[in-house]
Amino acid sequence: MDEKSIKCEVKNKVAWITIDNQAKGNGLTPEMRNQLIDLLGSFNGQFEIRSAIITGAGQKFFCTGADLSASSTESNTPEDEPRAITGDIRRMMLEGSIRLMDSILDCEIPVIASVNGIAAGIGAHLAFCSDLVIASDNAKFIEIFARRGLIPDGLGTWIMPRLIGIQKTKELMFFADDISSEEALSLGLCNRTVPMAELESKSREWAESLASGPSRSFMFSKWLLNKSLDVDRKTLAEYEAWAVESNSKTHDSQEGIESFKQKRDPEWKGY
Repeated sequence: MDEKSIKCEVKNKVAWITIDNQAKGNGLTPEMRNQLIDLLGSFNGQFEIRSAIITGAGQKFFCTGADLSASSTESNTPEDEPRAITGDIRRMMLEGSIRLMDSILDCEIPVIASVNGIAAGIGAHLAFCSDLVIASDNAKFIEIFARRGLIPDGLGTWIMPRLIGIQKTKELMFFADDISSEEALSLGLCNRTVPMAELESKSREWAESLASGPSRSFMFSKWLLNKSLDVDRKTLAEYEAWAVESNSKTHDSQEGIESFKQKRDPEWKGY
C-alpha cells in the first residue's frame, strides 16, 4: 500500500492539509507536490473553504523537503544523445518547488503552517511562505542545503531576507544549523510556539477564526502585503487604492460599516 499522500479534510470552512510520507520524513514526491499545488489553487473562489492549514503526519516531521528516493520518469532518449540538456533543471525548478511556493503565496485564503516537527529545505520554505506559522516546541527549521553542497531553492533566498534580513539569512544558509522553534520565534520566522499537545487545537482555533472573518478583506490584504515586498511606494499606493475600491463593493465591507454605525457585532458572509 502506498502511504505517500496529501490528505485533505474540510471542517468549519477550514481545509486541513496533511503531508503524509513518514518513512521519508514527510518528504514530497513530485506527485505529492503537484497534488498540493492543485489543491491550493482549487481554493481560490471556493466559498466553502475560507482558510487552510498545512501540517505533517505524525509528531516528528513537518516536511523535510523533496523525497529524493521517489522514482523519476524513465528517459526514452536514444543512447547516442544526452539524457539531459541545459535548461532541464531550470524548467524542473520553475514547474516544481517554485510553483509550490507560488501556490501558497498566491492562494486567496489565509494559509497557516502548523509545524509539528522538523521542517528542512523546501519544507522550511513551505512554512515561511505561509501567511502564519505556528510551531510545536519540538519543531526545528533547517536550511539544510549547504550540508549537501546545494543551492537553496523553493524561493528561500527571496522570502527569508524579507523576514529576517540578509545577514541572518546568510548565517542560517551558510552554516545550515538546526534552529529551534523558540529561536525561530525570536527571529520572526514563526508567529507562535506551543506545546506539541496544543498545536492542533491552536492551529484550528486560528484557522476557524480566519474562516469566520471577512474573507475578501484578507484576500486583498494578503495580496497587498506580498506586493509590498517588491514594488516602490508609488506603485503600492496605486495597488492599495484599487484594492480599497474593489473591497468597498463587497458585502462584508458594507456590513462592517453598518455594524459599526449600529453598534453591533458584524455578521461576515465571506463575499
